[in-house]
Amino acid sequence: MTGDLTGALARLLSPLAWRTPARSARKLYAFALAEQGSMLDLRLAAARTSSPARAAAYLRHADDEARHAQMFARRAARLAGEARRPFALPPVRADSERLFELLGEREFLAFVHVGEERARRQFEAYVTWFKGQARDQDAALFETILVDERRHGEYTRALLFALAGDVEARRALRRVARWELGRRWLRAGRFVAERVYLALTLALYVLAAPLALLVRLVRPIRPGLRVEGSAGLPAPK
Repeated sequence: MTGDLTGALARLLSPLAWRTPARSARKLYAFALAEQGSMLDLRLAAARTSSPARAAAYLRHADDEARHAQMFARRAARLAGEARRPFALPPVRADSERLFELLGEREFLAFVHVGEERARRQFEAYVTWFKGQARDQDAALFETILVDERRHGEYTRALLFALAGDVEARRALRRVARWELGRRWLRAGRFVAERVYLALTLALYVLAAPLALLVRLVRPIRPGLRVEGSAGLPAPK
């Protein structure tokens, strides 16, 4: 159900998300940041897992994510230069969320699997939309990355079920889905709160301007007023 919703939303929002080169550049830049952040988390997981085999798998995955980040960043930079008002994007610098330490290896694997499957459905929807718009270069970009995304989804599921067993693996997937939903809700709340605060601050300044002008009209500052302690008055002893 969640996967179907992810694909449906991607198809629905594609005309808006990819409407202009500027919008496309910013969205691809966001994907580059996400891929680099995932790369950092996977490298930390490789350093902390007790299994050499899983460490090797995490490192291979991290190399893929680093390559994806570069691919997204290069295409984003090209589109930013093609925008009606060309602009430069900042360097891709993401932070690790330290998810392996936060969740433990079982839930970490479940989280990565859920994320890879969500990205796969999202990217598949984008490929379909780009082909319909004759944007072959963008379609080819996502098709190339999809090869890795499908492999990532398969290996993380296999590792999770081998590590936890069928019953516990399915429970971990459900727990991670709930946790991720709560995290997204909190992020959305912070995003809305920041925008509301900005709007209220701007409204306050707009409303304060005529009030300040009215005060100056009613109580104008008169020149020549003398303040206690100024020249001509005796200094305090």
